[in-house]
Amino acid sequence: MIAALAAADAALAALDPKPFHLPVQGLEAVVIGAIQGLEPTDWWVPGQRERVGAALRGVPVDRLVDPRRGARPYKVAPCDGSPANRALFAVGLAIATGGPVLVHLGVGSLSDGAFAEALNVAKLRSAQVVFLVAVHPLGPDAPLPAQSAASATALAGAYGIAAVSVDGRSIEAVRVAVVAAREAGGPTVIEAKL
Repeated sequence: MIAALAAADAALAALDPKPFHLPVQGLEAVVIGAIQGLEPTDWWVPGQRERVGAALRGVPVDRLVDPRRGARPYKVAPCDGSPANRALFAVGLAIATGGPVLVHLGVGSLSDGAFAEALNVAKLRSAQVVFLVAVHPLGPDAPLPAQSAASATALAGAYGIAAVSVDGRSIEAVRVAVVAAREAGGPTVIEAKL
């Protein structure tokens, strides 16, 4: 599956996607594990970097050029430039459909008020949403310093939401966590450490 994802990423890059290409490199296990843990009937809310994973759900790569289009028949939601807004969108989608929804986030979303609002509403409404947060180590060349005083799992705990931390480099660890979150029902935060 890693080769298929890399091929789709190269094909998407060649199509000059909007607003620009964000390679999936480094997130392959997170994306593949998430998709393998979902059922075809579950909604998936990727970010611009993860959107290429929709090809693994059968979405034609040329359909991914404009991230705002989404792919409704494949249960792939449109990408939003704001990760925290994606979290709110995913909660609303889970409430509206009554089914599982997985949303991809990064550590930058943790410091946004919309993320806190998404956790709160998800807990209040028992929305079956999986917040999959990819945690990248910040190196000395990072454009921004640390943005949150708490981890994703700590924030989830503050709202009484189930949370787990997994090895984000392991497809199987991510897949198992997503399956467990789906089976548990209600909101769950998965922190995928890279």
